[in-house]
Amino acid sequence: MATRAKSATAEEITAIEDLISDLEKRLRRLSGSARREASGASGDVGAFVSEALERITARVRESATEAGESLADEAANAGAEAFKKLSSEVEQRPWLMLAVAAGIGFLAGLANRR
Repeated sequence: MATRAKSATAEEITAIEDLISDLEKRLRRLSGSARREASGASGDVGAFVSEALERITARVRESATEAGESLADEAANAGAEAFKKLSSEVEQRPWLMLAVAAGIGFLAGLANRR
C-alpha cells in the first residue's frame, strides 16, 4: 500500500513538473509575442509578462517542493511503522525471529562464497 502511495505521489510530482515546463514555454512564447507586438510601445508589457512568469514559476516550484516533502514524510512514516511492526514481532516471537535472522545470515554466507 505504501508503494502505491509513493508511486502515485511520484507520478503526481512528474505531472506537476511537466505542467511547469509547459507553462514556462507558453509564457515565454507569450512574452516574445508581447515584445514583438509592442516593439514601438513601452517595454512595460514585456516586463509585466516577465514578472508574471517569474511569480507563477516560483509558486509552481514551491508546490512541487511541498509535494516532494510530503512524499518524504510519508516514506519516513512507513519506515517507522515497519520498524514498529518488526519490533513487535521480535518481542512476541523472539525464537522465531532469531531463527529467521540465522537463516538469512546462513544464506548471505552462502552467497558470499560464490
